[in-house]
Amino acid sequence: MGSKRTLDYGQLVVDGNMASTITSDSTNILHTDRVGYQLVWTGTPTGDFTVEISNDETTWTELTLSTAITAAGSADNAYIDAETSAKFIRFKYTATSGSGTLQAHVTAKSISG
Repeated sequence: MGSKRTLDYGQLVVDGNMASTITSDSTNILHTDRVGYQLVWTGTPTGDFTVEISNDETTWTELTLSTAITAAGSADNAYIDAETSAKFIRFKYTATSGSGTLQAHVTAKSISG
């Protein structure tokens, strides 16, 4: 029987300024299958969240999400659940207008043994 790898719940962004673009640090997710981002924001930001993946931490490709995640001008929260075989992952917030403060956490786990 194989062992499962997990990445404990960790904070990536503390009081991120949503009046501008925010790119999280990359997370090494080698040997995991699923990654989750918990996003909580205040204020009146408007913008889009995307997830990017890479195997070399130099070239980043946007991961297609099943549902677009957006900040729509009011305080809110969202959860991004991603599945990938890439080695590194990060998320990006691209501001359109408004302002607010972002808190973001990440966790990951392997499903297969």
